[in-house]
Amino acid sequence: MTSIMNPDYKYYKMLEGTWKDANGSCEAVLNSGAGIEIRYATGKLSSSYGVMDAMQLLLNQSGMMLGIMSASYTIHDGEEIKIRLNNCIVYEGDKTIYRVSEAWYGNEELHLELMDLYDGHKEDVVLTRVKEDEVTLAEGEIQCSCGYRGAAGRFCPDCGKAIS
Repeated sequence: MTSIMNPDYKYYKMLEGTWKDANGSCEAVLNSGAGIEIRYATGKLSSSYGVMDAMQLLLNQSGMMLGIMSASYTIHDGEEIKIRLNNCIVYEGDKTIYRVSEAWYGNEELHLELMDLYDGHKEDVVLTRVKEDEVTLAEGEIQCSCGYRGAAGRFCPDCGKAIS
C-alpha cells in the first residue's frame, strides 16, 4: 500500500510557527500537522485547521453552475491561503467569548477576524511571524521561504522554488 502525500502540506509548512500581533494581545501557533492554538485577550482556542489556495477557491466558485445556490466567499486583498478552523470558538475557561469568523494568510501576515460573542462587534487582528534565532546552515544546506531546511539542488524539494 502506498501513501499519497498531502498536496496542501506545503501550505501547512509555510504557516508553521508562532505569530503575534503588534501589541501582544494575540498569539497563534500553527504546526505542520494542521494544529492551531490561538490566545486572544484572556481566551484560548485549540483546534485543527484546513487550508485552501485562495486562487483555487476563486476558480472553484467561478466554475460552479449558475443554477446551483452556494455560499460564495469573498477573497480579501492580498489573500493567498484561506484557513478553515474546525473549532472557531475562543474560550475563557468554559465561557465562550469570541468566534473566529475569518482566518487567512497573505503578504507575510496572518489575518483573523474575531467576533465578540457578548456585543457582536468584530475585531480584525493582523499577526506577523515571530522570528526565531537564526541557526547557522551546514555546508550545502538551504533555508527556503516555504520552511524547508536541508540539502537541495537548483530547486527546493518541498515547494519547487528556484534556489538563488
